[in-house]
Amino acid sequence: SPSGEVFGNFTQGTLQSCEDAVYFVIGLIGIMGLWSGFMNIARGSGLIHALAEKSRSFMRYLFPKEKNEETIMMMLMGFAANIFGAGNSATVFSLQAMKMLDEENGRREEASDEMCMFAAVNMSMLQLVPITVIQIRANAGSASPEDIILPSVLSGAAATAASVLVCRYYERRRSLHRGGRISAR
Repeated sequence: SPSGEVFGNFTQGTLQSCEDAVYFVIGLIGIMGLWSGFMNIARGSGLIHALAEKSRSFMRYLFPKEKNEETIMMMLMGFAANIFGAGNSATVFSLQAMKMLDEENGRREEASDEMCMFAAVNMSMLQLVPITVIQIRANAGSASPEDIILPSVLSGAAATAASVLVCRYYERRRSLHRGGRISAR
C-alpha cells in the first residue's frame, strides 16, 4: 500500500540519518580528543607559556587590566584551539578561562570588561584552518572541503575586528558614564 511504502521510506531514512550522525560525531570526537591532548602537551611543555610571552602586547591590548598569568594562558589555549578550527575543543579552555575571570571579578552580577572582551573575541575568533568545517564538508562529500579556508579567514578577521571595536566602544562609554561625564538615560 502507498502508506506502507511512505512509512518504510521514512523509517529507512531515519535509520540512515541516525547512522550518519553516529559516524559524524565519532569523527568530531576524534578531532576534539586530538586537539585537547595536543593543548595539554603544549601547556605541560611550556609552549603555551612561551606563546603567552610572545603575545603579551596583543593580550595587554585586549585585556589591559588582566594580571593573572594562569588566566591569560587559559585564554590563549582557547584562542589557539579556535584559531586552528577546533572550536569544540576550545570550549573546555574557554569555560575555564571565563570561570577564572569570574572569580577575579568577585562573582559579581555585572561582567568585567575582560569577561566581555574575552566572550566577544572568543566567539568571533579568526580561524586559520577550520578543521571542524573541513571535516563536515569532507563527510558530506565535498570535492574540495578545504575551499572554505580563505572565506573563513576573511570573515573571521572581520568579525574579530568588529568585536574588539564594539567592546572598546562600550568599555569607553561605561568608563565615561562612571566618571560622571555622561548623564544616565
